[in-house]
Amino acid sequence: MKKELNKNDRRYAYTHGVIKDAMLELLHETSFIEITVSALCRQAQVGRATFYTHYNNLTEVIEELVEDAIKATDRSSAKSVDGMREVARYLNTDHGLRELESKILLLPICQRVADNPKYNVLFKDTALSEYILSMIYRQEKDYQIAELKKYGLSEKEAEMLFTYMLTGAFAVNKAMGWKKDEEWMRVQRIILNFVCGGMETIEKLK
Repeated sequence: MKKELNKNDRRYAYTHGVIKDAMLELLHETSFIEITVSALCRQAQVGRATFYTHYNNLTEVIEELVEDAIKATDRSSAKSVDGMREVARYLNTDHGLRELESKILLLPICQRVADNPKYNVLFKDTALSEYILSMIYRQEKDYQIAELKKYGLSEKEAEMLFTYMLTGAFAVNKAMGWKKDEEWMRVQRIILNFVCGGMETIEKLK
């Protein structure tokens, strides 16, 4: 069991930073399931005792990295349905990928987090997909459910719709290699028009 550490201590921050950076470097070369504590310690140039002073296992390193990635993502303008409608209207015009950057804050959070060059490698490792998705779900659940309830949905209905929207967005972007190109724009246009049409129907029924 790890001894209590002072998280405000510079040495603590430095050691965690070195270990997390080493994990990202290794993920560029191999899958998470093939990484060992020994390999990570060699990459980070720290001893196993140091590693176990700070972490119980490799999964805790990944958890911190995903938390860092989410914290580094601007969520201030993200609106579950209004944002999708705006992006849908945008994609239905002749705008290109470069102009889409102005609307990036309105995309689902899994797409925005994965855009960060530092953390993109996490999303490309299929062994981490379910874990990352569950973390994003926990982080976004309360906010997104509250947004969806504004359209007359019950708590349970909003939760199920959010689950569908998040897992769907994650699965599609995973299948497309977490990259944005012209094909991605065509697919997003279809999906967003489909979802927004469904939300309009829900509003009428409610």
